[in-house]
Amino acid sequence: MKEVNVKLISMVLVLVSVSIFILFKTDKNALVVALNKKNNISVKIEELINQNLDKELIRNENFNDKFVYLEFQKDGMCSSHFVDAKTGEEKYFLDYIKEEKREHFQTKIKDLLYLKYPNFIADILSLEDSQKTYQILQNELYIFYDNSTISPKVNEKLYLRVDYQEIQDCLDFPVSLGESTSFQDGYTYDKNKKSIAFTFDDGPNGEKTNKIVNLLEQNKAHATFFMVGNKMEYGKETILNVLNKGNEIGSHSYNHKNMKRMKIEDIISDEEKTKETFYNITGRELIYTRPPYGNINQKIKESLNTIFINWNLDTEDWLHRDKNYIVNYVMDNVNDGDIILMHDLYDSTVEAVEELLPKLYAEGYQVMSISELAKIKGKSLDAHSVYRSIKAD
Repeated sequence: MKEVNVKLISMVLVLVSVSIFILFKTDKNALVVALNKKNNISVKIEELINQNLDKELIRNENFNDKFVYLEFQKDGMCSSHFVDAKTGEEKYFLDYIKEEKREHFQTKIKDLLYLKYPNFIADILSLEDSQKTYQILQNELYIFYDNSTISPKVNEKLYLRVDYQEIQDCLDFPVSLGESTSFQDGYTYDKNKKSIAFTFDDGPNGEKTNKIVNLLEQNKAHATFFMVGNKMEYGKETILNVLNKGNEIGSHSYNHKNMKRMKIEDIISDEEKTKETFYNITGRELIYTRPPYGNINQKIKESLNTIFINWNLDTEDWLHRDKNYIVNYVMDNVNDGDIILMHDLYDSTVEAVEELLPKLYAEGYQVMSISELAKIKGKSLDAHSVYRSIKAD
């Protein structure tokens, strides 16, 4: 009986020893794997830091064991790196977008780019192979873009800010959501930029007016269209399109007669007829008037309860009818606060607008309507007064 017990105890001791050995070996292997993993990550991080010694390391953060995010800055420019928390390999931001959501993510970013920037910029930035840097902040993502491939060349930092609430379903890592949303809702005018007003006389002119409206929309710009009253009567759709795209309309008299050669009572009657025609189409009031040929005198100013808008930069597009002349004239003479005169009657003017809008944007100009120019310059426009430009004090 004693022999049996001794044998049993011996067997148990052997089994325990084997189990301890296996357990120790397993734990040891796991420890080695963990150390190797940690070592790979540390080596890669050290390598990236050494590669960016000329920059300041401002972020070194582990995102929920998905990746380590490194952010460097130099001269206001950001560069970022993503080190995979499993392998220690350097990866790209899009590797942490859920595979089934990548197309949706790219579409969302593209939509936001076209909301913020003119088409000539968004067309390039929205390409998948465009160079970009992703910056991860607490509640939002910033995407910085290389501007070297934009033509005409723009002298500004191109970036997109994306609230995580817009893309949280696409992300394969946890993020913090802000208490309030700050979605990109379109281009906004900047009071620190140079601002000018485009104005177009003698319309509405159907196809050409609508082409100009489309070009303005594609370039995040607006204009004021001074329309002739008797043309308004058969240009309803064009008028509504002009207004629906954020532009504004002023009176250019009822039949384009020289006001200085008219009786005051006829001027007043014609102006009322133009206002009535416009109101019947739009339900809105006309607050601006551009007298034909810019001709006005003190008696006319006192008799009409309106704000008179003339210009200080005349393209003479009606005379030259040459795209290159119009473009060169504007670019050579434009200044902050200018009111520019054109006519939405000529193909050459439409072609000039198409070329001018990107060039002006690239030179730091915002193209807008008279009301928008007055607002951004902090100016109150008074009735019975004539304005040829609108500049800040």
